[in-house]
Amino acid sequence: MYLDSKIAQLLHDEHQRTVDLMNRLEEAVTGRQTKTAPANDDAATTALLADMNAELQATTGHHFNFEEDNIFPALTAIGDVAIPYILRQEHDLLRNLSEYLLPVVEKARANGFTAESWAEFCELALELVERQISHIQKEEMGLLPTLSGLFEDDRDGELVMLYAEAS
Repeated sequence: MYLDSKIAQLLHDEHQRTVDLMNRLEEAVTGRQTKTAPANDDAATTALLADMNAELQATTGHHFNFEEDNIFPALTAIGDVAIPYILRQEHDLLRNLSEYLLPVVEKARANGFTAESWAEFCELALELVERQISHIQKEEMGLLPTLSGLFEDDRDGELVMLYAEAS
């Protein structure tokens, strides 16, 4: 995707990393091999849980807060209230889902999965995948293209720096 806004490109790149993680997550919790919990020493599961932990913490904080504090007000100022309204609602849903899923991930990282915690993880993970992919698609089609020309080059660069500093 070609984006002439540096902040739009940065958000797009982050979306791609999240989509890759959601694909890994979906693969891990679907199919015949997922009927039983993975072994505690399963390297792929260990790596996935570490990545999930980092993603869930970032999702509930940095990315959404940045958009809400820096992008949405600029859109509202030019009269575009629909995109910020819809995306803010989805951010809230994803934050809530992350709040439920994060303790499950942390417990699994510390102690592995039981049959019950694996079933709960799979259910929450599939919900996260569905909602996150849908949300990213909306941002890719609705939000990022609107950033083209929204900010002067200096402000666009400042936003990139602000995003990096808050990471």
